[in-house]
Amino acid sequence: MSTEPKPIVIGDFGENFDYFEPNTSRYLVRNSSGRWLPLTETNYKRKLKERGLRGKPEVEGGLSEVDHAILDVQDNRDISHYGPICGQNAGLIEVNGQRILVTEDMCLPRPEQGSWDLLECVLNGLFVEHEEDSIGVAQIETFHGWIKSSVEALRKAEIQQQQALAICGPPRCGKSFLQTVITHMLSGRGAKAERYFSGKTPFNADLYGAEHLMLEDEHCSTRIDQRLKLGAALKQHTVSTYLGSLHAKGRNAVNLPGWWRVSVTLNDCPEAMMVLPPLDQHIADKIILLRASIFDWPLSMESTADRITFHKRILGEIPAYLHWLIYEWDYSEEVKDNKRYNVKTFHHPVLEESLDSFSPEAELKDLLEATYRDRMVDVEETAADIEEAIRCHNATRAGKLFTFRNACGTYLGRLAQKHPDLITSKRDGKRRWWVIHPELFE
Repeated sequence: MSTEPKPIVIGDFGENFDYFEPNTSRYLVRNSSGRWLPLTETNYKRKLKERGLRGKPEVEGGLSEVDHAILDVQDNRDISHYGPICGQNAGLIEVNGQRILVTEDMCLPRPEQGSWDLLECVLNGLFVEHEEDSIGVAQIETFHGWIKSSVEALRKAEIQQQQALAICGPPRCGKSFLQTVITHMLSGRGAKAERYFSGKTPFNADLYGAEHLMLEDEHCSTRIDQRLKLGAALKQHTVSTYLGSLHAKGRNAVNLPGWWRVSVTLNDCPEAMMVLPPLDQHIADKIILLRASIFDWPLSMESTADRITFHKRILGEIPAYLHWLIYEWDYSEEVKDNKRYNVKTFHHPVLEESLDSFSPEAELKDLLEATYRDRMVDVEETAADIEEAIRCHNATRAGKLFTFRNACGTYLGRLAQKHPDLITSKRDGKRRWWVIHPELFE
């Protein structure tokens, strides 16, 4: 009898093969339902025996068929990560020289001709009916363009940069309902992003498992340092998606691109809007700002059963809406962006003005007025001197505003751009100082 080990053939390279992830020592096996299961070595041996492989060696001291199968998987089918990946269907992909096993398919709605009357009523009620004509048209076309650009890129598996979509409106106007609908328009996978965006956790595997990242105002901070941190996170997940770091708890991080669309829903009161980052030159073009209004729902929404029925009907209209967007609707010249996003960044003027009043430079303007309004002549001081004067006058407000080195100088520069009549700068070969005109304070 031959002592040579029998060849082990499990299947073709692909979904019929098993895989090994060294970081967690898990064997990935596809079950009868088509789902990938991470098995320990003990459980994997049971699976191999179930397939008919012998667990005992034919020769004393040798390796069994099960042992050979395990070594074969470890040597030839190792992977760096497994799990759902945004923008990817199930299968093996290679990124940056690393093999990733994507374990779930996206659920992309299939565009079909049909009626989307209810959804149209909702969108017009939210964005058009209570606005001036030009503003209403700009809002609804911007929303259509944002969705069209997103669904087309997702279907082509393209990393298309896209702004974050912020929707501000009164409570119970339907903005959160629309956020849920957007999830189904994309792929059916959404994730709450606040914990990672705010720095409460370094782990983001749940975000890599969803195409739609959602934020709500009640979960975000109004502190300026947290608002700036949110702005940095929005940039990372809207325009810096060509390479990111996926880090699951208990596993090594891997670098791969992410396909995301980010939406934020906020009440339109000052306290809620203050969670958004200041609309400075670094972030302003990366956030679309739409105002939502209360409207009359086209069907009853009184009972839980009514709302469930309405929700089902709206979801049933998504294929028709997507068909209209992809094959019939096109960007107008007023909203089309040929450079980066496909659709131009739009800020509702009322919301933009309100958000500007919450900016750090607006707070600095108030503090400058409180500190220097009694001066009879112009003030010429460095940013450090101005910060010290403000801290002496109001330490509490200054401490909340000046949260990083040279924050005062940064905000003075922005304030000078907005109000050049109030403040200007001078510079010689060694230093820079600021000229403030107290008599011009309102």
